Amino acid sequence: MMNLPLGANLPLTGNRWTVALTFPHDIRHDLGLAVLPVNEAKQLVIPPQLAHANATEWASAKLNDTGTSYALTLDTSVLSNPNITRLCVVLYRYGARGPVNVGSNVSVQMDAVFSHSIALGDMQASALIAAEFYQRAGQWKVRALAETSAYGLAALGRRMGMEVDESSPFNTPNNPERQPGNWTGTAFLVAPNVFMTNAHVADGASRIRLRSLQGNLDAEPIISDSTNDLALLRVATPSHLQPLPFRNSGVGLAQSITTLGYPLAGLMGSGIQVTQGVISGLFGAHNDIRLLQFTAPIQPGSSGSPLLDETGAVLGVVSSTFTHAQNMNFAIRHSLAIALMEAANIQYHLQSSAQTLSAAQMVTQTQNAIWRVE
Repeated sequence: MMNLPLGANLPLTGNRWTVALTFPHDIRHDLGLAVLPVNEAKQLVIPPQLAHANATEWASAKLNDTGTSYALTLDTSVLSNPNITRLCVVLYRYGARGPVNVGSNVSVQMDAVFSHSIALGDMQASALIAAEFYQRAGQWKVRALAETSAYGLAALGRRMGMEVDESSPFNTPNNPERQPGNWTGTAFLVAPNVFMTNAHVADGASRIRLRSLQGNLDAEPIISDSTNDLALLRVATPSHLQPLPFRNSGVGLAQSITTLGYPLAGLMGSGIQVTQGVISGLFGAHNDIRLLQFTAPIQPGSSGSPLLDETGAVLGVVSSTFTHAQNMNFAIRHSLAIALMEAANIQYHLQSSAQTLSAAQMVTQTQNAIWRVE
């Protein structure tokens, strides 16, 4: 049996496989298992298979009596849609009520074929893609992964174009169903009374409030684009605030960037946080052209922050990160943000100045337009 390193792949024989996901202790009330059937664009084609739901012809999963191991069976010969070319195996925290680090590790294993282990102890995300089965030139392969979604399975599903139920199947006094709760992100002003943030920040909220040292504003969604993970919010904005301009040209490698936002708001307090880095890649995972990769550190709560160039213009919207890779962070390209504003008939501004700003000047010029989302 091969020990498969993270990121490595292995050709498979046949079309039916059984995989075991094993934990060192009982996780039955904490971690669920889902299989996401997606196409080449990483968009869901049919609803995911959840381990606690009724089995389908193409997937079934069962947790053992001690709550320490999932047995997952996949059969690609009976997939109902030829556009399904990937099956993503996802561990997720029920209700996104915490990270998946409820155990020290998880072992993913197919008898006599492969195994790989993922350390969970330091993981702060609420969903983890542990493996991917994918088709190339008629051949199915498996890839060992440890990709994360900070905001859980439902947020991952929205990014892939479909609503997914991440609630717990258990309802006991010690582990109640998730109740309506609170979460935070970041948004920035793009027009006199319009803010931009991520779809996964705004979607599913019954009430949205924006906060900064300048006060509080109630907001309502205008439009949400779950495919590109962008959303626009309307508020009654004080007229003295200046919207952020957008970059009027393309982006290159090693471009210096600054991001301002509200990461870990409950821990770090109510002030805005600033980080800097460079554009380190012009594509996301699997050559996703919607995304830019950058090195400025981000944390949960950074989602929706503007990625600014050296003139203070927006060149991206912070969206996601790989928590088990150093400084592999991603932002939605500014061209997609502009396209969404045009679709919603929002009058935005392009940067007209070429003046380079220091970090201190950039913070002074832009921070009033950047607010925490609750």
